[in-house]
Amino acid sequence: MPGSARAQFYDLDGVYRCVTVPDTPACKVAGDPPPPPLPPPPPAPPSVDEIIGHIRAQKLSADDMKLLTAKAAAKEPRAVEALAWCALNGIGMAADPVTAFVLYGQAAQLGVPTAVANQAAIFEGRLTAEQRQQVLLRQQTQ
Repeated sequence: MPGSARAQFYDLDGVYRCVTVPDTPACKVAGDPPPPPLPPPPPAPPSVDEIIGHIRAQKLSADDMKLLTAKAAAKEPRAVEALAWCALNGIGMAADPVTAFVLYGQAAQLGVPTAVANQAAIFEGRLTAEQRQQVLLRQQTQ
């Protein structure tokens, strides 16, 4: 008969057995296998405090340095200060007291309490006469 409804007939006792003991072969439903489990989410990037811990432990990775640089570019005060320390001491980059001096100046503008003293210490003790002239000229043009 065209257009007639089709129905599936089954035994209710069999359905009940499948609900109570679903692992029986008669209860298996053919179809797609279950999807594989989702991979775990990637770990959260380290915080600035964690990166500072890596700096102290002398275990700063390239990814840490990339994240620290990005956070410093976003004007996060502790990141700027930590990056200045790295520049001064050659951690994760070549030692560059001029860059450290400039970064400590940025940290001071962001309210880091020890930044001015650190900047003065670099000027007096770590910069050559030529580098002092360089930072003074840079400050005059800003």
